Amino acid sequence: MRVLATTLSFALLIAGWAQGLQAGAAANKITPTKQVFLAGYASNRPNTGGVHDDIWARAVVVQVGNERLAIVVCDLLGLLRDDVQRIRQQVKSVPPNRVMVLCTHVHSAPDTIGLWGPTPAQSGRDNEYVNFVIETVAKTVDEAASKMQPATVGFAKTTVEGVAKNYRIEQILDTEAAVMQFRSKADGKVIATLTNFACHPEVLNNDQLTSDFCHWYYQTVERAVGGVAIFANGALGGMISPAPGDPNAPKGRDWARAERFGTTIANRALEAIAKASFTDAVTLEHKEATYSVPLENENFKLALTAGIIPSGASLTQGKVTTESHLIRLGDAVMFTMPGEVQPNIGVLLKRLLAAYGDPVFLFGLANDELGYILSLEDYYLKLYDYERSMSVSSEIGPAMVQAARQMMGQMTPRTPTPVAATLQGEKSPVEQELEKYLQRFR
Repeated sequence: MRVLATTLSFALLIAGWAQGLQAGAAANKITPTKQVFLAGYASNRPNTGGVHDDIWARAVVVQVGNERLAIVVCDLLGLLRDDVQRIRQQVKSVPPNRVMVLCTHVHSAPDTIGLWGPTPAQSGRDNEYVNFVIETVAKTVDEAASKMQPATVGFAKTTVEGVAKNYRIEQILDTEAAVMQFRSKADGKVIATLTNFACHPEVLNNDQLTSDFCHWYYQTVERAVGGVAIFANGALGGMISPAPGDPNAPKGRDWARAERFGTTIANRALEAIAKASFTDAVTLEHKEATYSVPLENENFKLALTAGIIPSGASLTQGKVTTESHLIRLGDAVMFTMPGEVQPNIGVLLKRLLAAYGDPVFLFGLANDELGYILSLEDYYLKLYDYERSMSVSSEIGPAMVQAARQMMGQMTPRTPTPVAATLQGEKSPVEQELEKYLQRFR
């Protein structure tokens, strides 16, 4: 693999045990106040039908000892790394490299990349709106930090069946959802509930702006337990999308299916976290990796030259520079991925990370949106023609996995819990299905 430049920098956030935990959360609308072009599917999708439901920036900020970490998720298809850097520059309460900016990857939100304008040759990115998003996301992080209070955290994982489907290889499907919840130490009230599950929010495809099934996830969680509900997507690439619904529903307007899926994810998460143990005796570790790969996609190069996609320090004609982070909070471990990661890479990462924490949170569309991220073995298969057309490089997948391995090499494995030991010693159901599939080619 030829990588133009790989620069790894590692930072240890905190050392020592039982330093106490604080947490705060906030949510602010990022709904546009004028008509915009919606991102995804095809060009020329203005939201002429108005706003069905608001879209949001939802943040939780945690502190252990003197160190802080922010996770903020936006109801957008994605944000480029250079825009994430602008958000970090405006945040006053958290160090820049400890602000994680994720997107749900919803396909009925404004085009913040540029590829879905009135024509393929015209950008759909409204810079005034992007500036508003940047300011609001930074404000949301600072607001969450201002609300921090002594807290406890609990972690859980569960399975969510019947919501997602792999439309490329049906057998490769990770139905696991990881959940974290923060509660006030003073009165036990919920501060924030974050659920990590892999599925494109693309039940809906019409002329209305909406956060898709995420809308009903938020409503269900917040009505049930209060606090701020946060949905973080996972390894949804190639092609983890909503399971089929009513064939008689109007195309792109199956609101009942979106509601059912969002409610299902929420209820499964709430059932799981209700059984979790909560503690404030946690440590926080953080490592980061910055890496660069060649920009191979000729269409992306043309879009950069034409100004359809904005160029910047992280995205030029010659190369793409991006980042990943490895975070351990208490028993849980989190890894950030700068795009839409192929599910078999997700299976690999979960297996590798199981030695370092349980549950494993895989955060997709994190701090960047580089399109589909495939393994080198799959990159040129005809099966993935579309994904390849929307990927920056054949090298981004291998580079990301290499960065993950190097960061794991700087982190001490935990003594395996029974669950983690099972993951290390036995194949999960999705791995067993993958093995059966691969046997056909041997």
